[in-house]
Formats: sequence, C-alpha cells, structure tokens
Amino acid sequence: MKPDVLTEPDVLTESAHPSVHVGSASVEPVLYVLKRFPRLSETFVLHELLGLEAAGERVLVDALLPPEDEPRHPELTALRASVRYLPRHPRWYQRAVAAAHIRTAGRSPLVWLRLAVQARRHGQWRRFVQAGMVADRIRTDGVRHVHAHFATAAAEVARDAAALARVPITVTAHAKDVFETANAAQLPRRLRGVSAVVTVSRFNVEHLRNVFPSLPVTHVPNGIRPAPASTPIPAGPVLCVARLVPKKGVDVLVDAAGLLPAGAAQIEVIGGGPLAADLVRRVETGPAQGRVRFLGPQSSDEVDLAYRRCSMVVLPCRVADDGDRDGLPTVLLEAMAHGLPVISTDVVGIPEVVRHGETGLIVPPDDPEALAAAIASLVADPVFAQRLGSQGRDLVLRRFDPACSIAALRAVWSSVAPAGAGR
Repeated sequence: MKPDVLTEPDVLTESAHPSVHVGSASVEPVLYVLKRFPRLSETFVLHELLGLEAAGERVLVDALLPPEDEPRHPELTALRASVRYLPRHPRWYQRAVAAAHIRTAGRSPLVWLRLAVQARRHGQWRRFVQAGMVADRIRTDGVRHVHAHFATAAAEVARDAAALARVPITVTAHAKDVFETANAAQLPRRLRGVSAVVTVSRFNVEHLRNVFPSLPVTHVPNGIRPAPASTPIPAGPVLCVARLVPKKGVDVLVDAAGLLPAGAAQIEVIGGGPLAADLVRRVETGPAQGRVRFLGPQSSDEVDLAYRRCSMVVLPCRVADDGDRDGLPTVLLEAMAHGLPVISTDVVGIPEVVRHGETGLIVPPDDPEALAAAIASLVADPVFAQRLGSQGRDLVLRRFDPACSIAALRAVWSSVAPAGAGR
C-alpha cells in the first residue's frame, strides 16, 4: 500500500489497491473510520474488511494516522479498499480542508453550526475539522453507512461525519475504549448520536446495556479464520503473543517462568510495546534468566508458524491500574482454532470461550504460582493438553465463523439504515 500524495502536500494521502474491480463502483460503499490503518495488533480489522469484500461489500477507509513502522500482514495485499489518510492537524488555509467544509456546511448548515459549537465547547475542534472532510467523502462517493472501530477518536470523527452527511453510524466497542478510566468517562459523549454499537463479548454487551439502556448493543464476535489443526508439540515452547502493555500480564508470565523447574519449558513472547525494555530487564536480572525469549513484533504468517511449533499459548490478562483490560483477545481464539491448549485468566469475556478444564485452563490474574502450576500440568500431561486443544478448536469453529460475524454486522447495519441512506 504505497500512498500517492495528492495535489496539496501534507493534506491528504490516498492508496487504492490496483485490484479494485470496476464493477464494484455500482455498490453503495461502507466507509470505515479508523484511528490507524493498517495496525499489526489489529488483525481483526483487516480480516473484517476482507470478509466484507468477500461478501460483496464495497469498502472505503479513512484513517486518522498512517501505519507505524512495523511488519505488515501479508493478507493486506488482498484488500481492494481505497485507503485515505486524513491530515493529522488540518488547517483551514489548506484548500482541500476548506473546500470540503464549504461543501459540507452548504448541504447541512444548521448541523454544521451545531457540531462546530459543540466541538469548540469540548475541545474537539481538530476532530470536527477531520469529520467535515469525511462527510464530504461520504457525499462524493455515495457512502450509505459509516462504521468505526473503537469508541475513541475514530468514533468521534465518524459520528460527526455521519451527522453532517445524514447517514447511519455504528461503532465496534472493544475493551480499552470501554473500561479504561479516562475513556470510560468520555464514553457517553462519544456514543451520543451513534445509531448502534456492536461489541466482541457477551460481557461487554451486558456492561454497555447497563450503562446505555437506550442504545442498541449487539454481540458480534471477531470472526476467526479456520486454520488447519495443529498437534501441540510437547517439547515446543510456551508461546505468548501480546502487546507489551500492563493489561496483558506478560510480567506475570516472566515471574512464572522463574518458578518452573529447570528445563521444564522455554517461553517465547511475540509482540512489542512500551514495557519491552522493562520486561527484558526483568528476565535478565531474575530467576527467569535464560528461560524467556522476546521475539518482537511479527506478521500473521510468522505468528502462524509459531503456533505450529509450540506446546501451548499463554495470555495472563489482568485489569490494569487505569482500568484497561482485554475484551476477548483474538490471540486466544486463533490459538484455539489451531487446536492448541490455552491458559488465561477470568478477565471480562475470556471465560466465555476458555472453559476451565474443558477448552483451556483459567488461573487468577497476577498469580505467577498458579500460572506456573498450570503450565507445568500441561507439560506433564500432553494427552490432556491435546484434549483441551481439540475441544477448544471445536468451540471456536462453531461460534466464531467469520461468515456468521460478517452477516451479523451487516444485519446491524441494515437495522439502522434509513430509506435512501447514502443518496
């Protein structure tokens, strides 16, 4: 995805994949507003977009930020969507910005004025300016529906753009955007005016319905692509795939590694993040020295190879001090789809799929002793480990069919679509 810079530098960049089919132009598109795209840790977004295209949808993407300097998933080359990067700090003197708002305000002057006043009042002027540019694209490209992932900045921009263009807006809520203290305080404002919310776990559904009783909330799980069944390798490493942030509990895994008998298991961690240096130091200066390897961020095909050579997947999630937590980690579902035994905690929606002793093992958060005991139990009993993996795979294949998730999402869109939306 090599973006082409448009006529005005540092205003908009756009990338259209060369395999876009001319025939798809007759389909009224859906516009996704994302904070950053693509993002290595958000494979679920990429797979959702690909699933929509496979179902016949024409998809456009507006991203608030360009991709980071990190590996790219190979599936990205199959995406046909036109991806546009909005200016991070749009200025009125930039022709593209001014022209978009003149056209948008001319179509909906009262809505434009109301949202402009609200944006000034709440300190969200930059997001409003971006929203005007998105609204202009909605009208220009005949977009019928707007969808955002995460109820944060992307949802704010998408919501105002949809209001300006008078099309429906839905949001997928995950976890950090719902539970982190700072984000939770902003959630009522961010979701005001949204047509409906979808979310990734039943736990989240219940929570959001309690907080927003009048807002339609639907459970739409992240679809997991079927993977060829892998047989857990008893002598293989214990694998953890995670961003190195507090809620993932990788420090607990490091401490658990130090409690395992010498030679019992090698731990491998795939992922990067702000805690990387601290975690490496924790290994080098503690009893886990020589037992944990940090492999850094890796693409989906590299992660897939890691699944095929490991003995189990461990993700000791916790509720972080700022309230951040996982909703239902995609990594666990991917591992289970491969037929691997998993160990995790009872945070948020995890027990919905990791049923202790049936499809995996559950340990208390922040308990390295319990985690070490669970790892040791699977190492010592490969027959039990394989049974957990097989039953976990069956559950994921039944409940996380990507086609079913795409159908459920499109059904939500249809339920909120007014007649003539996007025209």
